Amino acid sequence: MSSDSARRDDIRAVLSGVASLSRMLSSAQKRPFEGMVLSGSQLAVLFHLAHETTGVTPGRLSKLLGVTPGAVTQLIDGLHRAGHVDIRVSPDDARSRIVALSPTAREEVEGFEAATAKRLEPHFASLSSPELATLAQLMGRIRPVGTA
Repeated sequence: MSSDSARRDDIRAVLSGVASLSRMLSSAQKRPFEGMVLSGSQLAVLFHLAHETTGVTPGRLSKLLGVTPGAVTQLIDGLHRAGHVDIRVSPDDARSRIVALSPTAREEVEGFEAATAKRLEPHFASLSSPELATLAQLMGRIRPVGTA
């Protein structure tokens, strides 16, 4: 088997694991911002921002999500109108903006993630703590093509 073929087989195995995890996530009884209709892209923005302590530029969000800057602008505008994100002028460049979770949204997303991690913890029981840390680190390196 060629190394390209073996690599594709490994990617298929990863996809299978991600699909299983996705089913576990979608079976959650609670979603963040219960009662509000948020798109998958809006939720992705909120979850990315939850892991950024100082906020990010719309350009960085565009790269993280693998979408156009215009799409990010629409996502941010809707989330800002709903009170989920705060937008401020960058201290480094007055032409640039910094997007961050509002305090209420941060509390909601962090609470949801904590409850979900607790609920899913038994599914990761077969992994040692170092293996789980490695998996988390490796998954964090997967990005849309063309991003850092």
